[in-house]
Amino acid sequence: MSKKIEKEIVWAKSRKQSESSKFTTWASSKDWCKLGGFSVKAHDFSKFVSVSAHNSDGESWNRYFEIPVDKIEEFCNSLMDAKKIMESKNNEEEKI
Repeated sequence: MSKKIEKEIVWAKSRKQSESSKFTTWASSKDWCKLGGFSVKAHDFSKFVSVSAHNSDGESWNRYFEIPVDKIEEFCNSLMDAKKIMESKNNEEEKI
């Protein structure tokens, strides 16, 4: 029996006015949408982790990307590095 994981990271959920400012952007050369989160899915037999976008209607099955298993740590470290830079800049602005 195979094992799988499915997790959602959501920051905006619906088309309500109160949620509209929470959305970020998903953009490509062919399309654009409001981005409200991601779903992360993986199976123990796969060589990739699938990440699909959430728009104002929920999970979007035609907007996704895959990360090779051997690049997950590098991807996460890059996100954490970006977070540190942004947090240090925000802390500097708060002190002014």
